[in-house]
Amino acid sequence: MQCSDFREIADSYLSDELLIETNHDVLRHLESCGECRSELAARRQLRHNLQMKFNQAAELEVPDGFAEGLRTRLREQALHRPGKVIPRIAYVGIAAALLIAIGLVSLGVQRWRASQRELAAWTSLTNGAIADHRECALEHKLRGTIISVSEAGRVYDRAYANLADQTSLQAALPAGAQLIEAHSCAFEGRRFAHAVIKYHDQIVSIVIARNDTGARAPKAIPGDLAAPFKSDSYQVAAFQTASHAVFVVSSLNETDNMTIARGVSPLLEKQIRSAEQTLQAKLFNARRR
Repeated sequence: MQCSDFREIADSYLSDELLIETNHDVLRHLESCGECRSELAARRQLRHNLQMKFNQAAELEVPDGFAEGLRTRLREQALHRPGKVIPRIAYVGIAAALLIAIGLVSLGVQRWRASQRELAAWTSLTNGAIADHRECALEHKLRGTIISVSEAGRVYDRAYANLADQTSLQAALPAGAQLIEAHSCAFEGRRFAHAVIKYHDQIVSIVIARNDTGARAPKAIPGDLAAPFKSDSYQVAAFQTASHAVFVVSSLNETDNMTIARGVSPLLEKQIRSAEQTLQAKLFNARRR
């Protein structure tokens, strides 16, 4: 197994989705490859960090007092009138309450499974963005996949063409940050829009990816559009629109990385949403014909 093969299936390995024979191949490769061991540890840590973010999401929590309220209602129905035969209607009430409880538990399980699918999809997007930063901006290994953002906008995704307005992007950056280039590149079959920036002598990547998976970004800090988190040696700030995810990736500290994200997120969100709305309007008009 080559390192490139391992990177393609690393997320599936962490999710226990591989065949036994493939798992053995992965383990043999990891025994002899320190770089891939580090890559696996970084991905595992990223999944853990994102899992924590999802677990803290308020919309997935069971309402306070739900369990106690349900117990109280069931007790009242069961005891109804002490010393007397429980009326048939009481049994109906108990059965209804139990059905509601079962339904709520089932709904909770469905939500949990959906959150796990979203987490896996978001982890894959995040890993792709981080790998694109490393392979393209830092190690320059993706030169053969690079095309202009204008061409990418015509061929792949209208939203990518927005990065062609480099004057607006440069103006949105904080003082001292320099936009080096903007292009579209591809890594492991996924095409990105990619802006490369230099800030405090560090290379920063703004990576835009199509997100058709239903994956959700972690919730941002109140007042911010982007949510910060750390993956191995990289700081990441991320936000999303209806069908795109945007990542700011660097080796800066969290404050400096978020400074970049806060500067560009209003502009990029506006541009990407405009492209998405234009596409939706075209699709709507095409259906009406």
